[in-house]
Amino acid sequence: MTDLRGWGLPEQHLLPDAVVAFVDGELSSTARERASAHIQSCGFCAFETYTQQQARAAVRTASTPTAPASLLDRLGAIPQEVELPSAPDGLSITEDGQFVAVQRTDKPAFGSGPMLGSSRPLGSNGWFSGRRARQGAGVVVSGMLLGALAFTTPDSGEQPSAPAVPQNAGAVFATTP
Repeated sequence: MTDLRGWGLPEQHLLPDAVVAFVDGELSSTARERASAHIQSCGFCAFETYTQQQARAAVRTASTPTAPASLLDRLGAIPQEVELPSAPDGLSITEDGQFVAVQRTDKPAFGSGPMLGSSRPLGSNGWFSGRRARQGAGVVVSGMLLGALAFTTPDSGEQPSAPAVPQNAGAVFATTP
Protein backbone atom coordinates (compact mmCIF):
# COMPACT_ATOMS: atom_id res chain seq x y z
CA MET A 1 0.00 0.00 0.00
CA THR A 2 2.96 2.30 0.17
CA ASP A 3 4.05 3.55 -3.21
CA LEU A 4 7.27 5.55 -3.08
CA ARG A 5 6.78 8.75 -5.01
CA GLY A 6 9.37 11.03 -6.58
CA TRP A 7 10.90 12.19 -3.29
CA GLY A 8 10.93 8.80 -1.61
CA LEU A 9 7.85 9.52 0.51
CA PRO A 10 5.19 6.84 0.94
CA GLU A 11 1.80 7.51 -0.59
CA GLN A 12 -0.74 8.54 1.99
CA HIS A 13 -4.49 8.07 1.96
CA LEU A 14 -7.11 10.72 2.55
CA LEU A 15 -8.29 11.11 6.11
CA PRO A 16 -11.94 10.20 6.74
CA ASP A 17 -12.77 13.88 7.42
CA ALA A 18 -11.21 14.84 4.07
CA VAL A 19 -13.30 12.19 2.27
CA VAL A 20 -16.48 13.54 3.89
CA ALA A 21 -15.53 17.13 3.03
CA PHE A 22 -14.77 16.06 -0.56
CA VAL A 23 -18.15 14.33 -0.97
CA ASP A 24 -20.02 17.23 0.63
CA GLY A 25 -18.20 19.78 -1.56
CA GLU A 26 -16.66 21.62 1.39
CA LEU A 27 -13.03 21.65 0.15
CA SER A 28 -11.35 24.62 -1.43
CA SER A 29 -10.68 24.39 -5.17
CA THR A 30 -7.00 23.53 -4.69
CA ALA A 31 -7.71 20.89 -2.05
CA ARG A 32 -10.54 19.46 -4.18
CA GLU A 33 -8.20 19.13 -7.19
CA ARG A 34 -5.55 17.37 -5.08
CA ALA A 35 -8.10 15.03 -3.52
CA SER A 36 -9.64 14.26 -6.91
CA ALA A 37 -6.23 13.44 -8.40
CA HIS A 38 -5.48 11.18 -5.46
CA ILE A 39 -8.84 9.40 -5.67
CA GLN A 40 -8.27 8.67 -9.36
CA SER A 41 -4.96 6.92 -8.60
CA CYS A 42 -5.83 5.26 -5.25
CA GLY A 43 -8.36 2.45 -5.24
CA PHE A 44 -8.70 2.47 -1.45
CA CYS A 45 -9.64 6.16 -1.30
CA ALA A 46 -11.92 5.77 -4.35
CA PHE A 47 -13.82 3.04 -2.49
CA GLU A 48 -14.01 5.18 0.66
CA THR A 49 -15.38 8.07 -1.42
CA TYR A 50 -17.95 5.78 -3.06
CA THR A 51 -19.19 4.46 0.30
CA GLN A 52 -19.40 7.99 1.68
CA GLN A 53 -21.47 9.04 -1.34
CA GLN A 54 -23.81 6.09 -0.75
CA ALA A 55 -24.20 7.01 2.93
CA ARG A 56 -24.86 10.63 2.05
CA ALA A 57 -27.53 9.62 -0.48
CA ALA A 58 -29.18 7.27 2.03
CA VAL A 59 -29.36 10.00 4.69
CA ARG A 60 -30.76 12.55 2.24
CA THR A 61 -33.50 10.21 0.97
CA ALA A 62 -34.51 8.93 4.44
CA SER A 63 -37.81 10.07 5.80
CA THR A 64 -38.08 12.10 8.97
CA PRO A 65 -38.42 9.84 12.00
CA THR A 66 -41.66 10.10 13.91
CA ALA A 67 -42.42 9.27 17.50
CA PRO A 68 -45.67 7.66 18.67
CA ALA A 69 -48.25 10.09 20.02
CA SER A 70 -48.33 8.28 23.39
CA LEU A 71 -44.61 8.86 23.85
CA LEU A 72 -44.96 12.55 23.01
CA ASP A 73 -47.86 12.85 25.49
CA ARG A 74 -45.86 11.20 28.27
CA LEU A 75 -42.85 13.41 27.59
CA GLY A 76 -45.04 16.51 27.62
CA ALA A 77 -46.55 15.51 30.98
CA ILE A 78 -43.20 15.26 32.79
CA PRO A 79 -43.18 18.85 34.15
CA GLN A 80 -46.67 18.45 35.64
CA GLU A 81 -46.52 14.87 36.97
CA VAL A 82 -42.92 14.21 38.00
CA GLU A 83 -41.66 15.45 41.34
CA LEU A 84 -38.38 17.24 40.71
CA PRO A 85 -35.55 17.23 43.26
CA SER A 86 -35.01 20.23 45.47
CA ALA A 87 -32.47 22.91 44.65
CA PRO A 88 -28.82 22.12 45.40
CA ASP A 89 -27.35 23.25 48.70
CA GLY A 90 -26.35 26.86 48.67
CA LEU A 91 -28.39 27.71 45.55
CA SER A 92 -31.85 29.12 45.16
CA ILE A 93 -34.04 30.36 42.33
CA THR A 94 -35.45 33.87 42.32
CA GLU A 95 -38.97 34.71 41.15
CA ASP A 96 -37.66 35.61 37.69
CA GLY A 97 -35.91 32.18 37.36
CA GLN A 98 -32.28 33.10 38.03
CA PHE A 99 -29.96 31.03 40.24
CA VAL A 100 -28.53 32.85 43.24
CA ALA A 101 -26.10 31.73 45.94
CA VAL A 102 -27.54 31.52 49.42
CA GLN A 103 -25.20 32.00 52.37
CA ARG A 104 -25.81 29.45 55.08
CA THR A 105 -26.10 30.83 58.59
CA ASP A 106 -24.90 27.64 60.30
CA LYS A 107 -21.44 27.91 58.71
CA PRO A 108 -19.00 30.81 59.00
CA ALA A 109 -18.66 33.06 55.99
CA PHE A 110 -15.72 32.68 53.65
CA GLY A 111 -12.74 34.62 54.94
CA SER A 112 -13.89 34.71 58.54
CA GLY A 113 -11.39 32.01 59.64
CA PRO A 114 -8.00 32.59 61.28
CA MET A 115 -5.58 34.97 59.62
CA LEU A 116 -2.89 33.56 57.36
CA GLY A 117 0.23 32.81 59.41
CA SER A 118 -1.55 32.72 62.78
CA SER A 119 -1.46 28.91 63.05
CA ARG A 120 1.46 26.88 64.43
CA PRO A 121 4.38 26.36 62.04
CA LEU A 122 4.51 23.14 60.05
CA GLY A 123 6.22 20.38 62.04
CA SER A 124 5.61 21.99 65.43
CA ASN A 125 2.60 19.82 66.22
CA GLY A 126 4.79 17.10 67.75
CA TRP A 127 4.57 14.65 64.85
CA PHE A 128 8.27 13.79 65.01
CA SER A 129 8.25 13.47 68.79
CA GLY A 130 5.62 10.74 68.95
CA ARG A 131 6.04 7.05 69.66
CA ARG A 132 5.44 6.05 66.03
CA ALA A 133 8.20 8.35 64.83
CA ARG A 134 10.67 6.85 67.32
CA GLN A 135 9.69 3.34 66.26
CA GLY A 136 10.06 4.25 62.61
CA ALA A 137 13.50 5.74 63.18
CA GLY A 138 14.51 2.58 65.06
CA VAL A 139 13.37 0.41 62.18
CA VAL A 140 15.34 2.49 59.71
CA VAL A 141 18.53 2.37 61.77
CA SER A 142 18.16 -1.38 62.37
CA GLY A 143 17.71 -1.98 58.67
CA MET A 144 20.80 0.04 57.86
CA LEU A 145 22.89 -1.91 60.39
CA LEU A 146 21.65 -5.28 59.13
CA GLY A 147 22.39 -4.22 55.57
CA ALA A 148 25.90 -3.17 56.50
CA LEU A 149 26.50 -6.48 58.29
CA ALA A 150 25.24 -8.49 55.33
CA PHE A 151 27.68 -6.87 52.93
CA THR A 152 30.77 -7.07 55.14
CA THR A 153 32.52 -10.38 55.86
CA PRO A 154 35.43 -10.81 58.23
CA ASP A 155 38.76 -11.61 56.56
CA SER A 156 39.84 -15.02 57.85
CA GLY A 157 43.01 -15.19 55.76
CA GLU A 158 41.80 -18.14 53.70
CA GLN A 159 41.93 -18.11 49.93
CA PRO A 160 38.53 -18.40 48.30
CA SER A 161 38.01 -21.82 46.75
CA ALA A 162 37.73 -22.09 42.98
CA PRO A 163 34.27 -22.82 41.68
CA ALA A 164 33.61 -26.42 40.72
CA VAL A 165 33.98 -27.12 37.01
CA PRO A 166 31.54 -29.58 35.44
CA GLN A 167 33.04 -32.71 33.90
CA ASN A 168 31.89 -32.02 30.36
CA ALA A 169 32.85 -28.34 30.28
CA GLY A 170 36.04 -29.02 28.28
CA ALA A 171 34.19 -31.00 25.63
CA VAL A 172 32.61 -27.92 24.17
CA PHE A 173 35.97 -26.24 23.54
CA ALA A 174 37.97 -29.35 22.55
CA THR A 175 39.75 -29.26 19.23
CA THR A 176 40.49 -32.21 17.04
CA PRO A 177 44.14 -32.70 15.89
